[in-house]
Amino acid sequence: MPLRPLGLGDVLAGAFTVFRRNPRVLLLWSLLLSGVLGLLATLASTFGQRALQGRLTSAVDAGGSGAEDVVAGSVTLFVVLSVGLPFLAYLGRAFLVAPVAADTGQRILGRRASFRGLWALLAGRRWPVLAWILLQLVAGLVLGAVFVSIAVGMVVGLAAGRAGVGGYVGAFFLFALGALVLIVWLGTRFAFTVPTIALEGRSVFSAAAQSWRLTRGAFWRTFGIVLLVQVAFGIAGSIASIPLTFGTALAVGAFDPLGQTGAAAGVGAGAVVAVVLGALLSIAVQCVTDVLSASVLTFLAVDRRIRTEALDQRIASHLETGEPTDPFAPAPVVPRAPWPGRPGPGQPWPSQQEWPAQQQQQQWPAQPQQQWPAQPQQQWPAQPQQQWPAQPQQQWPAQPQQGTPGQQQWPGQQHWPGGS
Repeated sequence: MPLRPLGLGDVLAGAFTVFRRNPRVLLLWSLLLSGVLGLLATLASTFGQRALQGRLTSAVDAGGSGAEDVVAGSVTLFVVLSVGLPFLAYLGRAFLVAPVAADTGQRILGRRASFRGLWALLAGRRWPVLAWILLQLVAGLVLGAVFVSIAVGMVVGLAAGRAGVGGYVGAFFLFALGALVLIVWLGTRFAFTVPTIALEGRSVFSAAAQSWRLTRGAFWRTFGIVLLVQVAFGIAGSIASIPLTFGTALAVGAFDPLGQTGAAAGVGAGAVVAVVLGALLSIAVQCVTDVLSASVLTFLAVDRRIRTEALDQRIASHLETGEPTDPFAPAPVVPRAPWPGRPGPGQPWPSQQEWPAQQQQQQWPAQPQQQWPAQPQQQWPAQPQQQWPAQPQQQWPAQPQQGTPGQQQWPGQQHWPGGS
């Protein structure tokens, strides 16, 4: 990872590099936390719903005094299968962010962690991650109760005012839009909570506060990158599932063309094959995208810490000297100018902005050291060499002219040919 603020290309390249250099460990974690729970939830939900539908139909057709109890129990079990089991799969996917974040941190430091190594790195941090997931569940239930209360109040108010169908549709559309905006805003502001717990070892509320601070001033960037990654991975998964869907349909036709095998039990062999194959293939794609998404989220958290806490300088110091021992440990906020702007008065330059300045300071004194001695070496010896031989050449012929008179008249004979 370059020790500077990360762009979108750096984040995506880092996520794919982390996955490529340690795929077996990451896929094993993803398979255990996301794959197994997802497969169980899919199978239980699919076959449980089919069995409940048959039970409800039989109870209604038979009638009698116990029909209402059967219907109530079936509806309760249907809700549990439809909501509870997918929620367990969600817990697994949410917890997967922690080991992926720990492995990403080790890869940034040039290390490679094993499955047991990641489990050891998460010692003391597993329960805070689970507590945060449960806290999200409680918050979701509270928000759901508030939304239901507001929706009921809106229905009562519109009914009392005798509003038309358009009024109901418009009110519910605005209400749903506002609820979606609130959920997205809260989800983005607390998106770095699990990576913060895994990397820094903070408590639940301290990690939530850290995530809130890191996303301050970077909400739209964080939301845009996360949304882009989710949409891109979703499209890639859909494209990959198209041939898998045809393969599942062919397998169903080969094993149970009429769908009658095991019909007495309510579930045919063809249905079992179809659900299992479809679930396995879709879960295989989901495991890869879950790892990449968690790694992208971790790199975004690291990028925000580089911009606000000078994490790049601590990582560089750790790689060179070994200090600090844990560069990802909680650190105070370092006031730094927005990249790549200049720092304010009394503020340190970022590491990459200091490097060109240091290079200029090393080159600037070198120029006078090369030019200053060159001037005296070229000018100072040249003056004696031009003046010293000129004096003997001008003084030597003057001595015979001041000798005998005959030699003094000799220059006059030199003027004679010029006169004639």
